[in-house]
Amino acid sequence: MKKYLIIAFTISFLYSCNKANDTKEGHHHDAKTPLNEQTEAMLAIHDSIMPHMDKLMDLKKQLKNDVKITDSLLALKSTEVLKNRKEEALKLTSQLDSTDKAMMNWMHEFKFDTLEKLDKTQAASYVADQKKKIESVREQMNKSLSDANQFIEKTKNK
Repeated sequence: MKKYLIIAFTISFLYSCNKANDTKEGHHHDAKTPLNEQTEAMLAIHDSIMPHMDKLMDLKKQLKNDVKITDSLLALKSTEVLKNRKEEALKLTSQLDSTDKAMMNWMHEFKFDTLEKLDKTQAASYVADQKKKIESVREQMNKSLSDANQFIEKTKNK
């Protein structure tokens, strides 16, 4: 949890430092330029995903606990239903792990200083590419959280 908060604060801090430096050095982009709008849209997607990281970790914990319980039940009496339940919980845990990794990879790969080194056309292309990547992470996040929540709700009633 702390790790994700530190990363989020670091990105926000670097972004605000970048804006302050741009203004001081005369590299400030007009707030209405497409590049800034694209960058802000991309960061808004990231910011909308970050709060879900806690839920993702909580669901992973619940799924791992479900696997332990299912293993105990399988030791008592092996049934196809329990085997399928364990298999699905492991698959969903893996899906959540992949989503977590995709988010971490995007945050590590995205660099504000890269934008400073590029001309406007290249920077716009870079931001567009990064926006596609974070949109993909958002879709992956939504699907994995939804699937895991459905499984938890379904198994809670059994």
